[in-house]
Amino acid sequence: MPPYFLDEERGQGKKGGILMRFDQFLKEVCPPLDLEWRKYRRRDAKHRVEKRMEELGLPDYATYLERIRCDTEEAASMAERMRVTVSRFFREWERWETLRQAALPRILLEKGPGEPLRIWSAGCCGGEEPYTLAILWLEHFCERGLARPVEILGTDIDAASLERARLAIYGKGSVREIPRPLLQKYFRKEDRLWHLDERVKRMVRFAKQDLMHSAPPQRVDLVCCRYLVFTYYRETLRFEAAMRLRQALRPGGLLMIARKEELGSAAELFEPLPEADGVFRKREFDFP
Repeated sequence: MPPYFLDEERGQGKKGGILMRFDQFLKEVCPPLDLEWRKYRRRDAKHRVEKRMEELGLPDYATYLERIRCDTEEAASMAERMRVTVSRFFREWERWETLRQAALPRILLEKGPGEPLRIWSAGCCGGEEPYTLAILWLEHFCERGLARPVEILGTDIDAASLERARLAIYGKGSVREIPRPLLQKYFRKEDRLWHLDERVKRMVRFAKQDLMHSAPPQRVDLVCCRYLVFTYYRETLRFEAAMRLRQALRPGGLLMIARKEELGSAAELFEPLPEADGVFRKREFDFP
């Protein structure tokens, strides 16, 4: 680690003789990129910024800020680079109950016999969300005689997160919201870590993807996008990202967001599903 990170105010840089703190860096860099700067005031976001500065050989925040201002590719990568990469299984339990009771049965009614169910977890971090979907499917549909092929895709821009997802070994923080019977059924504990059952792992495929620049999957029945687009993005960027999510959905496909999120400017792209709080149906009109 370079020496300018070793002082008490780790990662600070000088601008006009004044130390630039991380908060000030965020206030400068986020608004022009249509990002909510307050959402990035976290240790892991700071660590990612500092790691990138180290990769580029830049001595401080002010220098990196100037680089971002004159390098469009570097600026475009900031949203994904600073994103929080921590998640949990069954995070916000009521959302998963809504999915089980209302959204998934609705999708199944619209599918032809034997037609696979296609689900995309966008910004999947360490795999907790797509694996939760797989457990939900095994527990409430396969074991009740409603089995059919299911394709679950988890994508993220962060290679380390994807590697963690493929390993599927988790600490207690990731599994703390899993009901005890499901934890015992689908995990094996070794040395204080929880190893996910192979039958769940086999149900999920992972791929590296930059949401704003990679082609989205097609004809998806359900997109889960929580604590990414509708938390960290503002205005124009949020709408553009929501358009990409919409493009992935088949006609009538569904989008699930987090409890604390709102569609904002993207509300015109989707309509609420009355029986499923936080789930929205793709609107059909002349958008690309």
